[in-house]
Amino acid sequence: ATSVPGDALLGQLPAGVQTFAFDVRDVETATRLVREVRPEVIFHLAAILQSRDLATLLSINVTGTDALLRAARALATPPTVVVPGSAAEYGVPAQRAPFSEDAPLRPISNYGVSKAAQILTALAYARRQEVPVVVGRIFNIAGPNEPDRMLCGAVASQIAHHEARGEPGVLRVGNLTPYRDYLDVRDAVRALWHLALKGNSGEVYNIAKGVAYQVQDLVDGLVALARVPITLQPDPSRQRPVDLPYCCGDVTRLRSAGWAETYTLAETLADTLASWRDLSSAG
Repeated sequence: ATSVPGDALLGQLPAGVQTFAFDVRDVETATRLVREVRPEVIFHLAAILQSRDLATLLSINVTGTDALLRAARALATPPTVVVPGSAAEYGVPAQRAPFSEDAPLRPISNYGVSKAAQILTALAYARRQEVPVVVGRIFNIAGPNEPDRMLCGAVASQIAHHEARGEPGVLRVGNLTPYRDYLDVRDAVRALWHLALKGNSGEVYNIAKGVAYQVQDLVDGLVALARVPITLQPDPSRQRPVDLPYCCGDVTRLRSAGWAETYTLAETLADTLASWRDLSSAG
């Protein structure tokens, strides 16, 4: 496993996992590491999300991807590289229908622009037959240990906080009207692994549930699990500057490749809240 130096998430890895710290944009270090490890598969999850600065996003998400693929290309037998894309690449749907992988890319956020450029860069290596690249374009994900900067993690963390205090609470929420396609993070991980084994090089596969849920439904589902009364309160600071009204993925291609989801939305919400209860009880 690789990370930026000092990444706190390294403490979550199982015992026995060898770790390396480096900047993903460093071609020389990446090449040296790939030659040392000689991997059969690389899951390229290094990226930055929480920035509106296009230059920073392009530097890490695109230049970093190019550096890694150049390193993979240096091996006599290049490894399969699985690159996760994002539904943000699609932008606003032309109609209220699930996006297929062949839909035009019309991102409206700088993050979406960087992801579209990243995926086009990665697919170019596959089309030149330099490195086998498979893309899993991920829609919204939720599940255990979800950070509180994401929707379900933010709601679950607040509920767990009020439960720990044993008193009714006010839940600060953003825009609840959009529709999103939420998949359990564990199913998303299984999808990436499945693509490493069964995906076709140069192909893009949507990773989603294929169902659009209104954000209000997810919030209500978590609140229904609360052990104390919870009241919703709009919070302008949680409003996004750009919020798509509808986003859903067509998962026909992924399912045709043999993948199937295992977690229901109800299980995802319950496990997300349970993980935040554990964190709250641990202080």
